[in-house]
Amino acid sequence: MAAVAAALLLAGCTNAAPVPPPPPGPLTELSGIQATGGIGVTALLPTAGPTLFDADRGPVATPPGYPGGDNQLDVVRAGKHVVLTVRPASPKDAEPFEILEYTGPSSPPRSLGRAWSAGPDAAGEGVWLIRQDAPDECRLQHVSFDGGELGHGQPASCRTQVRSETPHGLLITINADAAESTDALIEPATGRTIRQAPRILGAAGDWLLLDGLTDLTLVDLRNNSSKKLNRPSIGSAPTVVPSREGTIWAVDFANPAYRATSTQTRDIWLLRPDGPTWDHAPGMPFVTEHLKRGGGFGWSADGDLVLADRVLAAWHPGEPQWRLSRAALPAGVWSGFVTLP
Repeated sequence: MAAVAAALLLAGCTNAAPVPPPPPGPLTELSGIQATGGIGVTALLPTAGPTLFDADRGPVATPPGYPGGDNQLDVVRAGKHVVLTVRPASPKDAEPFEILEYTGPSSPPRSLGRAWSAGPDAAGEGVWLIRQDAPDECRLQHVSFDGGELGHGQPASCRTQVRSETPHGLLITINADAAESTDALIEPATGRTIRQAPRILGAAGDWLLLDGLTDLTLVDLRNNSSKKLNRPSIGSAPTVVPSREGTIWAVDFANPAYRATSTQTRDIWLLRPDGPTWDHAPGMPFVTEHLKRGGGFGWSADGDLVLADRVLAAWHPGEPQWRLSRAALPAGVWSGFVTLP
């Protein structure tokens, strides 16, 4: 009888439901160490101004000649150049935006004319613009920082958003800001479509990253092969920022409503397309109030991932934790930044 009882007991243990994992601990703000000697990062913030910001000393300059007031500035890097798009807070008419090139902390910007959209070219020596010539009549034009307009360009929809150029083509969004928008990699000289998908998250080097319902797809443009990738984090479409060389991609699975609450979180992973492999940045996910304003992330010339969240923080892949600066970032509705040089 004792043996039977023991057997029954063992059977009961074998069939018992597995013990559930402990619930995740409470999330906190971004953590790291105060770097001795500072983190050595200077950034251009698209505040109404804009602001040249030293991560360890705070604001150091307000370059002259930029529109102020309620205008919103969008900022993007093109090689060693910085391009800003001036968006009126309440546009009164359908007029393209002013496109400006940053020329230094003490000099006014250089105007690149007006356009509906601007994106960097592959060489980092110019930008692609959506120019408007007449109502409902636009064109895609290449403009060099040194040589000015490079030809008249190709006809394009005025609702096209230019994103970035790779050696394999120009990434655009068709019908931007509309429910029926779609993404495409095109040959800019002819407009020929190389690859089209409902959502292309990013393009750099030889790679495209496509969004899907449950997974991601990595496309090798050298042979047009595709590989499915599991999402390392649950959430909506992530924000993708490739490193300057395009070999490492920072992928942020941000959540504006963590667990159906008002809590916002960032969750940054690194994707190495050549693997492909995923690595989790330290201290992720973390609680933030800066998904939409006063925040952003990008790459420095030294290969550091730089994050704006109350302060600027830097992390070199492989380091155990973030290096935090001391100067508080300015408040405001600005979003995004560019590290200099």
